[in-house]
Amino acid sequence: MKMKQYLFLLFVIVFAFSCKKDNVDNQIIMMVRDTKASCTGAHGPMECLQVQMGDKVGSQTWEFFYSPIEGFNYEPGYIYTLKVKTEPIKNPPADGSSIKYTLIEEVLKEKV
Repeated sequence: MKMKQYLFLLFVIVFAFSCKKDNVDNQIIMMVRDTKASCTGAHGPMECLQVQMGDKVGSQTWEFFYSPIEGFNYEPGYIYTLKVKTEPIKNPPADGSSIKYTLIEEVLKEKV
């Protein structure tokens, strides 16, 4: 190999190892139903999103979701498929979630 090839190979290796890798361990796929449902939160009656997460995505089972999803603007009448980042909340309030949810990508928005 010529010196230029060695330098190029060294540059590629250094660049590859210096690039920050996305942490996909804290990312989930979540489906959001086209309607909210009446539910009871820590402060009384409220309207909750209905979601499917994990192995329940695509099933007939919907769960109440009490937390906000930062960056997500819900519109009734659409089913959403979202890629969401989850982060633990240090010192969460006693009546709140211990997980923060942040929208990474709205994968699909389908009119019902």
